Order: sequence, then structure tokens, then C-alpha cells
Amino acid sequence: MIATRHSTNGNVRHDTIGYFFENEKTAMMIHGRRNEPDKRMVFNPSDTTITCLFEMNGRKSGYVLPMDEEHWPGMPSAMRPYGAGPRSKLNYPGKEKKIEGFLCKEVMAEDDEYSAKLWLAEDIRLSMTRVLSYQSVGKGKSKKEIELFDQFGVEGLPLEMNLRSRKGKADVELKLVHLSDSFDRAVFRSQGHEVSRIGQ
Repeated sequence: MIATRHSTNGNVRHDTIGYFFENEKTAMMIHGRRNEPDKRMVFNPSDTTITCLFEMNGRKSGYVLPMDEEHWPGMPSAMRPYGAGPRSKLNYPGKEKKIEGFLCKEVMAEDDEYSAKLWLAEDIRLSMTRVLSYQSVGKGKSKKEIELFDQFGVEGLPLEMNLRSRKGKADVELKLVHLSDSFDRAVFRSQGHEVSRIGQ
């Protein structure tokens, strides 16, 4: 996922996050900006842990958090079955295009803060609410993005999305790229990292 924020003062910020889904585990790779290290998070419901891994100054470190709502406020949204989220009667203008090999339909949505244009890949049974929920790890972490998408009432995965602020905040563009069924399962492993436990 590539997120681009266009601030009203002309500043532009790019953030890149990779997601890896298999039957049991999910991993997320947050690509660091400037001098920040890349951070990998592995979500494992079978042992109810979130393992955060990173490398800094040649040292591989990490920590393990308990998988609960205190440490992961977005957990209920991640665990929600596909199709069980808030739904709205969607505005389909009738346009379609192919993105990453998937036929996507244009959808218009809005709430009090944003108007949005989304290109929805209805054949992918994964909700954007679930994808965004993995970004809410940490005590007191905001769930604003999850709540915003729930307010749009869209169930499914937009491969492109443009959010236009109605209140002078940053406009946001999201693009999902390099979708693939195959990836290196090593992304779920923590071998070689010194890992400590937090909040157990």
C-alpha cells in the first residue's frame, strides 16, 4: 500500500506498507522514512501475540505484545468476518477499469470530513477496514481511519482511493500495488532477533 498525503501547505508525504496474509498469520512491513528502520509486525491469533521486529545499528531486535484490545485497539475490526461490517447503499457512477489485473468499479462515498472516490475490486474478499486495522497497534492508538471507512459503508477492497478533505485537512491517495498469491513465508519468522516480552 502506498499512501500519499497532500497537505494544504503544499507538503507531500509518502508512506509504504506491505501486507502478507496466510490462513492463520498476518504480517505487516512498515517501510521506514529517512533514518527510521523498517518495522515488521507478525500477528498470530493461534498464540495471541503480536511480534514487532526491526534492525537498528546492525542489531536485530524486537518485542512481543499480547494480542488484546488494549494493545491493539483495531483488533475487533481485524477479526470481523468479511461482509459483517457496516454497509451502505453505494453510489456506483458506472465506470469500471482494470487495476493489478482485477476489474474495479468506481464508488463514491462521503462523510462529514471527506468525500471519497474508490476503485473497488469486488472479487477480493478482504475489507479495507481489516487492512487498516493492522496499523492501530499500541496502547491508545487511534482507530480514526478504521472508523472513517466504516462510515463510508464500503465492504471490500479498493485498489485505488482518493480522499478529499472537506475541512482543510490533508487530501490522501491510497494505491494497492504488487498484489500476488505467492511470497516468502520467512516474513512470519523472528529467527535471529533478540525479542523481549511486553505487557504479559
